[in-house]
Amino acid sequence: MDFSLARDGASGQSSERVAVEATERDGAVIVTVTGRVLYDTLGPLADRLSDLVAGPSPRVVLDLEGVPMCDSSGLNLFVRTRTELLAADGWLRLAATQPMVDNVLHITNLDRILPRYATVEEATAAA
Repeated sequence: MDFSLARDGASGQSSERVAVEATERDGAVIVTVTGRVLYDTLGPLADRLSDLVAGPSPRVVLDLEGVPMCDSSGLNLFVRTRTELLAADGWLRLAATQPMVDNVLHITNLDRILPRYATVEEATAAA
């Protein structure tokens, strides 16, 4: 059985899933994510990123403005996706990360390999 923390701090089963929308812009696929990226919620995001890795565009920007929190499963998904995209001569960039996500990236030192940008526009324009 899968569990996640509810807002009030109580444990309970979560049926919440992240919402994922993908659009192409400036030679990259912008994946807009909304919701908490947790072990039991990240299915739609994992599926979409898997499709993108197998597709023709190896450049992906994750717009995380609507993601207030991310656990180790989400971080693992980001790192795995980055590795697969790099193998296809592409990249993964994070945009508009929220404070809690920034903190987790910093604590785990993943901010060193997962480039973060203030906006989607900055992420797509970066050299």
